Amino acid sequence: MSKPPVPARTFDAWPRIDVDTDRGSPHHRVECLAISAATHWALGPDGPYKRPGQSLAEIIRGAVHEGLLHLAELGLIDVDTARLTAASGYPIDRDGLRPAPTDPVKDSTRD
Repeated sequence: MSKPPVPARTFDAWPRIDVDTDRGSPHHRVECLAISAATHWALGPDGPYKRPGQSLAEIIRGAVHEGLLHLAELGLIDVDTARLTAASGYPIDRDGLRPAPTDPVKDSTRD
């Protein structure tokens, strides 16, 4: 898959790559692994159930960290460092700079 170039300026539109999120797709399969790792962290000794009082931000950071780290350690995702360093900035809101979809797509994370 070829990737579109990163925008030249910070607030230029960031071209998005279409991702198949249907059940059984590669995205869905790695998403399930990441969710399992994040859930294991949440229920484990460093998670909010054993260490109450964590802020929502701390819980999100811990769960996302654990999920991404698990996928990276398994070699299932790679960080495109050339693309990461080529960009002058990154959109934070997933939907903020995306073109409006022509048909609604079911988000598998909300099943």
